[in-house]
Amino acid sequence: MTPEFARENARRLGEHPKRTAAWYKRGVDGRKRRHSLPAGVLPTGAPAGAEDAGSRVRAKAPPAVSRLAASVPPPPPARRARLLVDELITLGPHEMASVVRRLLPLGNFALEELVKSFPGPLWRPSLATDTHLPRPSQISASAAAIVAFDREAVPYVVRLMRHPSGHVRYYAIVMCGAFMETDLIEPLARAALDEDRDCRRVALHILSAYQHEPAYRGALAALREFTSEEAGALVVRRRAISALTQLRDEASASLFVDLMADHDRGIATACRVGLRVLTAHDFGFLREAWLRWLAERGQENRIEWLIEGLGDARRNIRLLASRELWHFTRFLEPLPASAHRDEFLAARRNYERWWSKRHPQQE
Repeated sequence: MTPEFARENARRLGEHPKRTAAWYKRGVDGRKRRHSLPAGVLPTGAPAGAEDAGSRVRAKAPPAVSRLAASVPPPPPARRARLLVDELITLGPHEMASVVRRLLPLGNFALEELVKSFPGPLWRPSLATDTHLPRPSQISASAAAIVAFDREAVPYVVRLMRHPSGHVRYYAIVMCGAFMETDLIEPLARAALDEDRDCRRVALHILSAYQHEPAYRGALAALREFTSEEAGALVVRRRAISALTQLRDEASASLFVDLMADHDRGIATACRVGLRVLTAHDFGFLREAWLRWLAERGQENRIEWLIEGLGDARRNIRLLASRELWHFTRFLEPLPASAHRDEFLAARRNYERWWSKRHPQQE
C-alpha cells in the first residue's frame, strides 16, 4: 500500500496519518511484523515468548557440511584397523587405551593387522627367567592390544608361534603366559622342540603350568613319540628327550632305558642325563643295570626314587635328590653342597617317615 493511499484513507476515516501508518506496520491482527533473520544466523535456544536474561546476541549456525563430504563413505574395517595399528605402535603404555578401545569392535580385522605388526617396537626388551615372565603390557603396544581381545586372540598367538622369525616366535610364546587356555598345550609342546633355545625354555616353563590338565598327558605322549622315532631328525629327538627331562616325566624312565641302546651316542647320553634327573640314580651307560633297577623299583612313585637317592654314595646325586624333593614337596629345604653324608641320611629318614604317613602301605 502506498503512502498516498494511506493518507487518502486516513482523511476519509478522520484519523491521523502517522497513526494509520503505524497500524499498517503492525498488521491487521495487532502483532508486530516479523522479519526473516540474515542467512547463517540462528536465534538462541530461549523458549518462545520468554524474555532474554541478558545479551540478545544470536548464536551462529554450525558450518554447513558439503554434500560431497557427506556422500564419502567411511573406510572399510581393514583400512580403519591398519590406520589404528599404525598409530598404536607409536604410543607408550599410558597412551594407547583410547586406540585399543577403537580396535576392539573391529575384531578379526584388528587382530590381523596386529599380527602383522607383532611384536613391534619393544618397550623394554627382556628375556624371561625361571622366576619372571614378562606380561604383554611390558612387551609392546601390539602385544598389549592383542591380549585385550582375550580368548579371541588365541588362534592368532598360535599362528605367531610358527613364524619364521625366532624373535617373533619368542615373544609369541611369552604371550601364552597371559592366557590359561588348553588350546595352547599342543602348540607349546611343539614349541618345546623349537630350534631357538630361549623359545624352548619359555615354552617348557609355561607348559608345566598345565600338568593337571588331561591334554597335558597327551602332549607328553607326543613328545615320547618324537623321542622314540628312529627315522626322525636326531636333533629333534634330543630336544624331545631334554623336554621330557625338564618336565620331569617319570613315565619316560623306561623309554630312556630302552634308548640307551640307540646307535646315536648323543641320544644315549641325553637319556642317561634324563634318567639321573628323574630317578636320582646313575648306573652310567650300563643298560642291564638300569633294567634291573626298573624291575625292582620301576613301579614306585618318583618321590620314593628321590628319597632313596638321598643315601647315594656320590655327592652330586645326593644334592640332586635333595633339590628335587624340596621342589616337589616343600618339606625339607635342600641341603648345601658342604653337608656331610650323615645329614643326607638323616634327611632321608625324615622323608621316609613323612611319606609313610601320607602313603601308608596297603595290606
